[in-house]
Amino acid sequence: MTIGFSYDGLVANPTQFLPWLMQKLKNNGVSFTCRTLGSMEELAKLTGAKTLVNASGLGAERLAADENVLGIRGQTMFVKTDKLDEAMIIQGSQYTYVIPRASDGGVILGGVTQPGDSRVQPDLDLRTDILKRVNSMTNGAFSWVDLKRDVVKDIVGFRPSRKGGIRVEREGNIVHAYGLSGLGYLYAFGIAEKVRDLVVNKPPSAKL
Repeated sequence: MTIGFSYDGLVANPTQFLPWLMQKLKNNGVSFTCRTLGSMEELAKLTGAKTLVNASGLGAERLAADENVLGIRGQTMFVKTDKLDEAMIIQGSQYTYVIPRASDGGVILGGVTQPGDSRVQPDLDLRTDILKRVNSMTNGAFSWVDLKRDVVKDIVGFRPSRKGGIRVEREGNIVHAYGLSGLGYLYAFGIAEKVRDLVVNKPPSAKL
């Protein structure tokens, strides 16, 4: 069974969205400290905070002693073009997408889902497969792409997933929020509201 949807929405460019979000936090009095931590106890000593939030992504495997945390490798390529003004995506076994980055003058072509794969270098052999699936999805809209000439950058990332699904719950003085895989930008503000409620209201048992 195949189901499709078309709708108007927004596309977030992480290279602009994250600096913007960080600046908004700074403007509201949030300070940032960059440290390597081995435990939540170290964080408590560093901050002196009574309530801690663990939104450490893949780091939750260690900080929350959660063996269900799983990194899922993704790989995409950035191509310069102004010929597309909509995002397209196919979920499932043929995970394929085209995401415009108008402010950067191009599009992201992807992708792959590789659980447990820790390779940080791009697998250039994947370019051909990605482009083939993208052209199948877009009826050949990117048939002009020469993989040696037109790919500006290969991008590799690791989605912080979790076997059993997202974890958003309070455990003593720690609020956990991780395991969103590739949906972090989509769920970010909703998860933040849930975390705020868990910090402020301190329910005896709360879990998402």
